[in-house]
Amino acid sequence: MTVHDAERPRDPVRRVRRVVIALLLLAGGLAALAVARPDPGAVSRLRDLLEYVAGVFALLALTEGFLSGVAASERVVPIRFRLLIQSTHRTTTLLAAGFLVVHVLLKITEGHATILDAFVPFYGGHGRVVYVGLGTIAGDLLILVLVTGLMRARFAASRRPWVWRSVHVLAYLMWPLALLHGLLAGRAAKPWVVVSYAIAAALVLLAVASRLPRLAHERRMIAAQSSGALDLVVAPLGGPHTSTSDERYEAPVPPAGRPGDRR
Repeated sequence: MTVHDAERPRDPVRRVRRVVIALLLLAGGLAALAVARPDPGAVSRLRDLLEYVAGVFALLALTEGFLSGVAASERVVPIRFRLLIQSTHRTTTLLAAGFLVVHVLLKITEGHATILDAFVPFYGGHGRVVYVGLGTIAGDLLILVLVTGLMRARFAASRRPWVWRSVHVLAYLMWPLALLHGLLAGRAAKPWVVVSYAIAAALVLLAVASRLPRLAHERRMIAAQSSGALDLVVAPLGGPHTSTSDERYEAPVPPAGRPGDRR
């Protein structure tokens, strides 16, 4: 392998395909385990444990992915640490998606939700449909953000790199929806769950607060660049930086001669 090949970016489509295959294999194995409904034993206890904590772990992994994503975007972090944080961001986001698949499959097999509930918000007629729908929206946004994140290189190489950033910003909406779903959609949360969610919420608020000044700075820079580009376009058309019509079209008046100079 040459240096040029090592520096060549990986195919994002192949990366997405691998992730989808891994999630499908995980989902298939868990679905088979859930449908089997074995007799009480180690497997049954494992299934009950996953049914109880999969949603919590999904939110905690999502929180860590959110925090590492914000940290990776900070310019004060050295590049080598930024690359490590970016790797952590991708890994924990994939873990969140995996726990989400486990959570949804177990809820469906338990009869607490339907297949449409996993994709269509506010569809089911069961109790707490609003909070279940919030979780559905959060799950849909997670998959959307995950897929577009894996295809970031393709968006960056296109003529519309802003599309990736616009989609990735949805994480700021996804996280509070997932939090509300976790607290209000199912059984009453245990004290340790409430405490862990409170700590996660505090960390997310701190991360957002640290991110706001940079977002404001980036917005000012974009506005300044847009204003500069607008001046370049407007100036040839007689904009603010061009001379007035009098300066451009009024011919200079020669000084008047003395009456005695005329012949």
